[in-house]
Amino acid sequence: MSDNQPSYTIALIGNPNCGKTSLFNQLTGARQRTGNMAGVTVTSREGHKEWRGIDVHFIDLPGIYSLANSRVEEMVARDYLIETPPDLILNVVDGNNLARNLALTTQVLEQGLPVVIAINMLDELEKQGGSIDLVELGLGLAKPVMASDGRSNGHISELMDLLLDNIDQPSEPLVITYEPHVEEAICSLEAVGLARWQAIRWLESGGEGVALINDEQRKVGQQALALLSSRHDESLAELIAEGRYGYIHGLLHKSSSEHQDQSAADHWLDRLTLNRWLGVPIFVFLLWVMFEATFTLGSYPADWIDAGVSWIGQQVGAVMPPSLLKNLIVEGLIAGVGGVLVFLPNVVLLFFFIALLEQSGYMARAAFLTDNLMSKVGLHGKAFVPLVMGFGCNVPAIMSARTIEEPRARLITILINPFMSCSARLPVYVLLAGIFFADHAGTVLFGLYMLGILVAFTIAALLARTITSHHDETFIMELPPWRFPSGRSMLLHVWDKASDFLRKIGGVILVGSILIWLLQSFPMEGMSWLEQLGRFVAPLFAPMGFGWQETVALLSGFIAKEVIAASLVVVYQTDMNDMAGLQAALGAALAPASGLALMVFTLLYMPCLATIATIRRETGSWRWAGVSILMGLVLAWTGSWLVYTLATLWL
Repeated sequence: MSDNQPSYTIALIGNPNCGKTSLFNQLTGARQRTGNMAGVTVTSREGHKEWRGIDVHFIDLPGIYSLANSRVEEMVARDYLIETPPDLILNVVDGNNLARNLALTTQVLEQGLPVVIAINMLDELEKQGGSIDLVELGLGLAKPVMASDGRSNGHISELMDLLLDNIDQPSEPLVITYEPHVEEAICSLEAVGLARWQAIRWLESGGEGVALINDEQRKVGQQALALLSSRHDESLAELIAEGRYGYIHGLLHKSSSEHQDQSAADHWLDRLTLNRWLGVPIFVFLLWVMFEATFTLGSYPADWIDAGVSWIGQQVGAVMPPSLLKNLIVEGLIAGVGGVLVFLPNVVLLFFFIALLEQSGYMARAAFLTDNLMSKVGLHGKAFVPLVMGFGCNVPAIMSARTIEEPRARLITILINPFMSCSARLPVYVLLAGIFFADHAGTVLFGLYMLGILVAFTIAALLARTITSHHDETFIMELPPWRFPSGRSMLLHVWDKASDFLRKIGGVILVGSILIWLLQSFPMEGMSWLEQLGRFVAPLFAPMGFGWQETVALLSGFIAKEVIAASLVVVYQTDMNDMAGLQAALGAALAPASGLALMVFTLLYMPCLATIATIRRETGSWRWAGVSILMGLVLAWTGSWLVYTLATLWL
C-alpha cells in the first residue's frame, strides 16, 4: 500500500451464529490475522481488502447480543465503538431471526454511528416461504440494506461498492420513544451532559454501560434508577427492551412477510398470562390441573395394566412347576417390571401436558413471567427450560444448561436441577399418594413438585451468595405466537418420552428387579441378605418411621430412581400377584405420616448415578458432584424428618 493510498476501517458486528465471520472471510480472503483485543483475551480478527484503489481495513468484532451487558465480549465491542469508532460499521443480520438481531442494530443506530446492514441467510428464509422487503426495511431504518451470503462471493462486489459509497456519509442517531418514566430518566441524564444514547446505555446496563464523569451525573443517575425501581416491577433492561421490540415490531410489520400483528385473541391471552398480578396464579393453577389430571386420568389405564400384569403372573405361575426359576420370573421379573410398567399412563400424561404447554406457546411466556423471580435468587431466565426439562429427566436437563453463558448461573442451575422431580420419581409418588391420600392424590403430587421448586429456589439463593458472579447476562426471548399444537407433533413428542421410559423398564429396572430378588431370596435359610442390609441401615431412617423394606428401596434408588418402586414391589410382594396386595402391605406397614416422609425423601435425596456423572462432566469437577450428593442427603433426611414430625400431629 502506498503512503498516499486512502485507507478506511470497517468493523463487522452482529449476533453469534449470524454468518458474520463467514462474510468477513469472503471479504478479506487470505489477507487476515487473528489476535487478542487490547487488554483482554477475547479474540478478534483483522483483514484487508483493496477496492477501487482504496485500502479497507476490516475488524471482525466478537459476536454479541447487546452493547449493554457486562460480558467480556460485549464490553470489548462497546469500548471499541466508543473509544476508537471505525469509519463505518457493517452490521450482519440473520434473516431467519430478524427481530432478535435488530435489537443490537437499534443500539448501534442510537449511538449515531454510520451503518450498512447486510442480511444473511435469505435463501433459507425463502425456502420456508418467507421474504423480506429490503427496500422497505432500509427506508424504515434510514440505512442501506442489502442481501449477503457468507458462503459464496456472489454479493461481494456489490457489497464493497455499497460500503465505500457510504463512508463519510452523515449519520443521524435513531430515536426510539420509550415508556414515559424511562423517558423522564433519559431527559434528566441529558440535562447533566450525557448524549441521549449514553443515557439509554447507562440505564439499560444498570449503571455500567457508560462512565459517568462527574458527581452531578452520578447523583442524577442513581436518583433515576431508584425512582424507576420504585415505579416498576420490571427491570430497566426489560423496560427498554420492550421499547426496542415495539419499534422493531412496527418496522417488521411493513417489511417482513413473517411478521404479523397479533389477533385480538392472542393479544387478550398475552395480557392475561403475562399480567403481573394474574400471571403467576394462572401458572400455578395450570400446574395443579396438570398434576391432578395426571393422577386422576392415569388411574384408569393403570388399573387395566395392573390387571394385565396380574393375569400374566398368574398364568406363568400356573404353568411352571415350583422352582427358583419360577420364583425369579413371577416374583422378580414380572412383579418388579410390571410394578413400574403400571405407572406408564401417568408418565405419558405428564409429558403430554408439558408438550401441550410448550407447543401452544405458553411455556415461553412462563419463562418470561418467572425471569424476574429467578433473577432474585441468582438464576437466569435461560434456566427455566433446563428446570422444566428436569421434570422429564435430569441428565439432558443438566446438559441443556450449556446455553447459559454466565458461569455462576450455569453452575447453580446444574446443582439445583436434581430437585426437579424427574419422571423416574413419579411412580413412587403415584403409588404412595394413592395408598395414603387417595382422595387428594393429585393435590399431594402438586405439593411435592412445588416443594421441589421451593427447595431449588432456596438453594439457588444461598449458592448465589457464596459463589462469585463473573458477569451479568441479559435474557433475550422472542415470544412465539399462540398456536394449536400439531396432533402429529404431540404424538411424536409423547412417544419419544414414553419409549425412553419403556427402555428403562427393559434395562435398569429389569436388572434392578433381578438383583433385588436375588438378595431377597438368598440365603435360603434364615434372614436374607437384603433384609440384613436393610436392618443394618434402618436405624438411620427409624426417626421417619421407615422399616427395613423402605430402607432397601431407598438404597436401590442410588442407582436409579426407577428402581425404588420395583424394589418395593419385590420386597413386599413375595407371595402376591397384584398391586392391590402391595398397596395393602404398604398401608399396613407405614403410617400416613411415614408415607408422606418417604415421598419427600425420594424427592430430595441424592441424584441417580447417571445424573451424578453428568454433573461431574458438565462442571469439570468431582467437587461439585460431591456437593450435590451431600446437599441432597442432608436435605432429604432433615426435610423428611420435619415432614414426618409435623404430619404426625394431623394425620
